Amino acid sequence: MLIPVAALLFSDALLLIGHGLQLTLLPVSAELLGFSAGQIGLMGSTYYVGFVSGCLLTPFLVRRVGHIRTFAILTSTYSALVLLFYSLPYAFVWLILRFTVGFAISGLYMTIESWLSERSNSQTRGTILSVYVVINMSMTMVGQQLLNLADPLGQTLFIVVAILLSLALIPVCLTTAMAPGPISNVQIDLRKVLQLSPAGVAGAVATGLVTGAFWSLGPLYARGIGMDTQSLTLFLSVVVLGGAVFQLPLGRLSDHYDRRIVLLYTAVAGALISALLVVLGDLPSWALALLAFLWGGCVMTQYAISLAHANDRAAPEDFVMVGSVMLLSMGLFSAVGSFIASAFMQWFGPNGLFVFSAICLSGFVAVLAARRRIHVLPVLDETEPFRAVAPTTTPMSFELDPRTEEHPDFPYEGEEGAP
Repeated sequence: MLIPVAALLFSDALLLIGHGLQLTLLPVSAELLGFSAGQIGLMGSTYYVGFVSGCLLTPFLVRRVGHIRTFAILTSTYSALVLLFYSLPYAFVWLILRFTVGFAISGLYMTIESWLSERSNSQTRGTILSVYVVINMSMTMVGQQLLNLADPLGQTLFIVVAILLSLALIPVCLTTAMAPGPISNVQIDLRKVLQLSPAGVAGAVATGLVTGAFWSLGPLYARGIGMDTQSLTLFLSVVVLGGAVFQLPLGRLSDHYDRRIVLLYTAVAGALISALLVVLGDLPSWALALLAFLWGGCVMTQYAISLAHANDRAAPEDFVMVGSVMLLSMGLFSAVGSFIASAFMQWFGPNGLFVFSAICLSGFVAVLAARRRIHVLPVLDETEPFRAVAPTTTPMSFELDPRTEEHPDFPYEGEEGAP
């Protein structure tokens, strides 16, 4: 079942290795160049604004030139931007480049996911989605480890990223598979999704605030507490590994209990671990790695469970719309979280990142507790089966959900019959 999309998945793997290295390299390089925590946080915010913009605008580009050309355009743009980071090490320029990188990678995700959706059916979509999520997480970790190859301030790592992105073009351009049809517009109906699942939207907001801050400022935290490059990459990879290991078990657990309970306990645990990282100070490397692993297991899994909870309250024909709103909400608040967390790091030092995390997760706990008090779910379990979805995707990934296969396309806002 993977043969028709093997070339695309191979390109995705090369793309994610380069992207994973870039995600770690830029904050480290910015810190070594003397950029302030506020500037680095603002760069992270512009990245997420670009990501959301790409979700909304890429369908128009695909409609104009098709999937393969869109993939080639965005990959070539991304590769050139990476070299510009090295050539123009100025904070204002990096803000613009980070926005454009966010737009490019979002468009690439959307192109890949739309292609995968078209080349699968209700019997294969679940497997293909799982393989895609595993590739994204594992290749991101591989990319992070490449930071150990050379000096973050030198040109070598920037060239490596550009090479990997350029190589990602080859499998897609050589494929003989027929290109899929145009991408549908992303539907946005925030009010409807809020009415369906306030707790689910709160989960997307909390996840965006915390993970957006971590991806933008996690390397800065690691450098601030004295980690060398090898320890830094291990710290970041262990967080991702924790999310990958815990996502499916926690998701399956949420199939049998109220998902809000699972979210509540993981948010409490995440807040406590964040507090421990702040108050314990200098920890042995093994203890820090263990806490990072558990923190990733608590925090990096919340988006998928929140999305599953929102889908429990939605009709199957609304799954794509719900997923779109959830993802875009997370993206927007990732931008907010990066900027606010940078202020916390200026006030409290490197530990300010996890002070901010503890506050956000505690707020999410309060929302969940309030929802549990005023809205008790019926005893009869009618939840939809949990399906793992990486937060680093676009609304097109929700079309890979086989539960939407038997339902006709729904109208979009502004069209006749739209909600």
